[in-house]
Amino acid sequence: MVKNNFRAHLSMLAATLLFGANYWIAKGLMPDHLVPMQIIFLRVLGTLVISWAIQLSIKELRVLRIDRSDYLRLVVSSLLGVAVNQMLFFTGLNHTTPVDAAIINSVNPILVLVFAAWLLKDKVSSTKLAGILLGATGALMLIFLGNPLTVKGGHLTGNMFIVANTTVWSLYLVISKPLMVKYNPFLLMRWIFLIGFIGVLPFTFQQAMQIDISTFDSYTWFAILYIIVGTTFLAYFFITYSLKRLSSSVVAYYTYLQPVLVAIIGISLFAETISWVKVISAVLVFGGIYFVTRQGGKAKVKG
Repeated sequence: MVKNNFRAHLSMLAATLLFGANYWIAKGLMPDHLVPMQIIFLRVLGTLVISWAIQLSIKELRVLRIDRSDYLRLVVSSLLGVAVNQMLFFTGLNHTTPVDAAIINSVNPILVLVFAAWLLKDKVSSTKLAGILLGATGALMLIFLGNPLTVKGGHLTGNMFIVANTTVWSLYLVISKPLMVKYNPFLLMRWIFLIGFIGVLPFTFQQAMQIDISTFDSYTWFAILYIIVGTTFLAYFFITYSLKRLSSSVVAYYTYLQPVLVAIIGISLFAETISWVKVISAVLVFGGIYFVTRQGGKAKVKG
């Protein structure tokens, strides 16, 4: 059990690193190389192809099936976690900054805690609550002292889309939890991205047909491959694997790392300045992770 929990935390750390870099990589594509709906089309389609290729190439996976009683939960989870989530995130990121988006997404664990207590009857312990509050303090320091949110012009619109995005993602983590516990991760990804692709197709197809790959440079190809393989296929697989062993709130808590990672990348590659506020914020975030993850174990899941 301890070994499995360690792997689950390691998987979430890997997913968080992939997501953290994605803010800058995806932002670099928009709007000069691709528009949001084109990225979403390529991202979901590419991950769908990878998922089905793996599922159909392994005999043990080909025979796995989803129970009819779980169809509704699967459809709702797929539409929330892939279709709605992707469209809100990329539309928002196109109109705001990577740091703003990452900071806003740091409210994810609090929303998951609320949804899990409401829908799954998760017990909120004092230790877990203390860890979440500690991490929230670090994230709020970044918001109000380290890098205040910009609310002028298109940034306000972008920030509102990111707020909606993190709300939908929080609900996805909670609703999909019973599926993650019950089924093989590759089986779930195969169907989640098929349903998700059907969901995004009406909104992305027209702009996807306007993609001109002859204009792609080396960065465009790198970014697209990173978004498909890294941020989508691998990150979703890591999250699916982790949700089988960890509670939704623990998985969501790793979102607190994203503002820190985005700030580190900005400092290292984009000449962002470091400050004591950012350093203290990072310490609080990692301290909060200790309190939340020290409990280990699976969440109680009902329904």
